[in-house]
Amino acid sequence: MDVLVIGLVLLLGVHLTRVVGLRGPLVRVLSEPLYAVFYSVISAVGVALIIYGHILAHPSPVIWTPPEWTRTLALFAVPASLVLLVAAYLPSHIRSFTRHPMTLAVFLWAGAHLMANGSLASMVLFGSFFAWSAVILIDVYARGGAFDRPGRWSADIGALVTGAALAALFAYFHMQLFGVAVFEFASEPGAPGI
Repeated sequence: MDVLVIGLVLLLGVHLTRVVGLRGPLVRVLSEPLYAVFYSVISAVGVALIIYGHILAHPSPVIWTPPEWTRTLALFAVPASLVLLVAAYLPSHIRSFTRHPMTLAVFLWAGAHLMANGSLASMVLFGSFFAWSAVILIDVYARGGAFDRPGRWSADIGALVTGAALAALFAYFHMQLFGVAVFEFASEPGAPGI
């Protein structure tokens, strides 16, 4: 569990530098290009430690048994989060309206997984991402602002289609990728869903 926590601290900590007021001083000391390298390296190390730490943490003690409806909710929340994630990279109305679709995507994805999983390792992993995204969303929405570029309907359709396709792929390969089946019929007898 220690490796997982260190990875989360590195990844989410470096992504909070602007919120806590450290980005400006770090850029002044390091320069913008060197800060970008620092940011990228710390993020990559954090992701690697999170993945490795989550693998090491299993089996993890079960803290609570989530009700069945949380899995059903995740079946809707996760595809919505993937649509938001794709919309972050397209000139869509979704991006213009939400202003921060990627952070909203993390919020939905983490929240859905947090509710649908009761193991300690999953609660630490998804709870950390959920709390981080909530802090970022509060900060960015409090500051206001909007995209100066209007959205295009073709980009919205692209985000919806691509997000839905990604959701279908993740659902189909979830067991092979993460060891947990999304649908009961895709799992071994007795294996948990989501």
